[in-house]
Amino acid sequence: MSTFTRGIAEPEAATEVATVLVVDDEPQIASLAGAYLKRLNADVEVVVETDPRDALARFETGDVDCVVSDYDMPVLDGLELLAAVRECDATTPFVLFTASDDAEIAGRTHDRDAEYLRKEGDAGGFDHLAERVETILTGDED
Repeated sequence: MSTFTRGIAEPEAATEVATVLVVDDEPQIASLAGAYLKRLNADVEVVVETDPRDALARFETGDVDCVVSDYDMPVLDGLELLAAVRECDATTPFVLFTASDDAEIAGRTHDRDAEYLRKEGDAGGFDHLAERVETILTGDED
């Protein structure tokens, strides 16, 4: 379908916005992750929560396309949040983005069909996080 602007046929833009929920109890880290994700080429709305309970409540509204969560948080850790998310929806992409270098945590993350990324390297791994989330949202696996 096309629309006409000043006599020129232009394709209608299907602007479907993806919602990414970022969860980290450290507000600066959560905001930084959100800032990197907002720079994606895909149309993305980023929602930042610093309390995993609030994040779970937001997820339960049903309007979240991807979750990015820290591991080491009070009340609920990232794996507990992942388990709660999986109880609601087994298919929503979930990325555990953590400074933890623990093979057991990585394995448990993968066992629940989620991704494990480390906060490390250049830019603290935020560039890699943004690239990975964009790939998840667009389905453009290389």
